[in-house]
Order: sequence, then C-alpha cells, then structure tokens
Amino acid sequence: MKQEERRIPYQGKDYIWTGAEWYEAGAHLTPPAGIIHDLNALIEDDQSTEDSLLNRAPQLLAAACQARDAGQYRRAEELLRRAQFMEPGNLAAGHLAALAVLSSVYRASGHPAQAVVATDAYRDANHPALLTTPAAALCDLGRWEEAKRTVGHSLRIQEIDEAFSVVRRIKAARPDLYD
Repeated sequence: MKQEERRIPYQGKDYIWTGAEWYEAGAHLTPPAGIIHDLNALIEDDQSTEDSLLNRAPQLLAAACQARDAGQYRRAEELLRRAQFMEPGNLAAGHLAALAVLSSVYRASGHPAQAVVATDAYRDANHPALLTTPAAALCDLGRWEEAKRTVGHSLRIQEIDEAFSVVRRIKAARPDLYD
C-alpha cells in the first residue's frame, strides 16, 4: 500500500512523513530521536486506521519492518502479533518470520534480553533470521559463546549476510573463540 507524504507542523517547523521516515521540510534533515518520537505519536491514530486495512501476513510483516526502521516499536509489535497467526495454511513460516522481526524490534528498541527471550523456545528452528537476530542480541548482552553457537546454527542452515555480520562482531570482541 503506497502512502502519500504527510506534512505535520510541530514546534514551529514542518516535518514530512514519507511513510517510512521523517525529515524536516525544506531542509531534508532527519529530526532528532526525541522529535521523531513526538511526531510518531501525532500520526499514531491515522496509522492505526491504515494498519487495520492490512489483511495479509506479508503486508503486515513489511509494515512492521517499516515501523521498526522508523522507530515506531509499539506499532511494529502490534502488526507482528497480527501477522503471527494470519495465514493458517502457512502457520509455521509466518509465525517464525514474525518472531524474527519481533526479536529485531526488541533489539532496535534497546531490549536485547527481550529479543532473546522472545525466540528462546525456537533455538532449534531451521529459520536463519530467527537465529541470527537473537545471536546479535546475545552479542549486545556480552554473551559471546552463546552468540557463536546460535549464529553457527544459523550459518549451517543458510549463509546470510546478517549472520556473517554477527560473526565479525564476535571475532572483533572475542577472537579467542575462533582460535
């Protein structure tokens, strides 16, 4: 669903919401995080109405990723909860994909422990993204050995760029784990 840009006045300036990001009108500068938080609150009701029109798991996942990237963590969580069980014929895949994104939302919002807990029951899943995000969260928590095991499991399933990024992070912090 293509969204038109919106102009929102706030504290004597106009800001533009593109549907994915905020910028200051005329200057094309990204506003500070505190202002983004306030701007997100101003458009929350409109977005809730738009979100209610989304009726397929892929739409909800895409909107949740966009919300996460825009710092709209509560909105992302709500979209993901709807997406988790949206398509009964594809329950496992949709549920795991939604959990992977939810874990990334928790990390992005500064809650790495919550990111690990959200996916803990799925440590043996064969879903690389569902393993890679918690591995990164384990790095955030300084739990390097667990992070290495988790990302190793992910890489045995599929070699994805995000997993290699986690490996580089572990090697930088704890090179002894790769001797």
